[in-house]
Amino acid sequence: MPDSRRRARLLWLALILVAVALAGYGLLRPGSGTGPKARSWRGGELAPFTPSSAAVDRLRSAAKGANVVLCIIDAARADHVGCYGYPRDTTPNIDRLATQGITFDNHFVQFVETKPSTASLFTSQYPDTHLACGPRTLAESTFTLAQGFREAGFHTVLFSQNEYASPLWGLGLHFHEAFYEPDLIAAGRERPYIWEAEALLEQIEPWLEKKPSTPFFMYVHFMPPHDPYLTPLDMYYKFYEKEPPNAWRAPYPFEEVERELRRRERPWSQKLFINRYDSHLLYADWAIGEVERMLREAGLFEDTVFIATADHGEAFGEHGYKGHTISAYDESTRVPLVMTFPGQEGRTGRVRGLTQSIDLLPTLFDLLEVPYPSSGVQGRSVLPLMAGETEEVNDYIFARTAGHPPSYVVRDHRSLLVLYQGGKLRALYDLAKDPRALENVIAEELDRAAELSEVFRSFAEQQVAPPLDFVDPDAPPQQLPEVREVEVTEEMRRSLRALGYLK
Repeated sequence: MPDSRRRARLLWLALILVAVALAGYGLLRPGSGTGPKARSWRGGELAPFTPSSAAVDRLRSAAKGANVVLCIIDAARADHVGCYGYPRDTTPNIDRLATQGITFDNHFVQFVETKPSTASLFTSQYPDTHLACGPRTLAESTFTLAQGFREAGFHTVLFSQNEYASPLWGLGLHFHEAFYEPDLIAAGRERPYIWEAEALLEQIEPWLEKKPSTPFFMYVHFMPPHDPYLTPLDMYYKFYEKEPPNAWRAPYPFEEVERELRRRERPWSQKLFINRYDSHLLYADWAIGEVERMLREAGLFEDTVFIATADHGEAFGEHGYKGHTISAYDESTRVPLVMTFPGQEGRTGRVRGLTQSIDLLPTLFDLLEVPYPSSGVQGRSVLPLMAGETEEVNDYIFARTAGHPPSYVVRDHRSLLVLYQGGKLRALYDLAKDPRALENVIAEELDRAAELSEVFRSFAEQQVAPPLDFVDPDAPPQQLPEVREVEVTEEMRRSLRALGYLK
């Protein structure tokens, strides 16, 4: 064969190989825009993206090639945030961001404790499917937010002050980089001062100053406004000894719940507790503003989808509960969610539809056209809500608590049903007439209670460990499949006691 013909054939072969390689890269690179239905994810089907439309395309165009920064402020309840109607000036930065992006009015978490709630956010799975509760952690094969971004070509980095939301407890293992408790202590911080917002900001700023490769996905988890309230004095005195707005208290919903907790409870001042919390929320908001400032100074904010939200709320004596972990009501389950787009090109306004933490993973991947598996992902993309093309994507939200006994919530815009483990204690509230959920009307609305109980039963049957014993007194206790448990050291126990998770 003449050399010229041989060279030509080799050239064509090389071009074919390059084309194949580029096509393969197109399956994973962000913003590829290729339809996922004909492809598979490691042998399984890929989730479909929201169909193209003018409104959806505007959002995708605004986010195309963008970084993603997801900021969590720990224990921030929605109704103490200014853009959600709170009259105090607790969140000026979040309120300003809300005017530039989308505010989700009815956003709820899946668990009122950091580790299982963060696991739900990372995996788009309900707690009774990911099973990362107590000492248990995620199965290593579980698909996560960081894994999807990483395999799509994003550089992934985690910054966390709460050890529950870190590799110490088996979360965040798919990130390229992770800065958490050992790094904060190595930088010269000690407890409790590793929980000051500055401790994390001191890790974030030099990372951004190094001009990270883009696109990147950054997860930031601040401890404020979570107790302990290590608030700067100027912020602490902003609300000192003032009367908290909209404060109210009510008894526990049943005599049978939290008997041991009530036995050990000492008198406490709701006024002092709320004032300290609001000051600490102002501190958390300042930290959000600092992350924004750092991104702007690094020339990155205009190329970033920026999200501010929380892992759970906080109770101030409403329904008897103080703190979180065990309260099933809106003060613990409803949290803020604000999202802005690069260059303010995306839609601004408010979304009233029901959204959940598990919806963030499919929504972000749908927005950025990052492929993700359909199996194992239980949340729904709310991109149609954001585009204004529908009013609802979720008929109900489901949230779980710890406690004695634990409880589950089924909620829509109209009603809230609380189910306690054992299947005997139930409470139903008519939210249209009783938005604070104070009057249990289950005896008057048995049909509605039965309807929501069947909704919960259907939900429960779809979980890896079906929690049917919350709705059926005769159901056997949950059978939990084997999942790796975290070896809890004495140092970890001291940290959790300081945060109020252990007594």
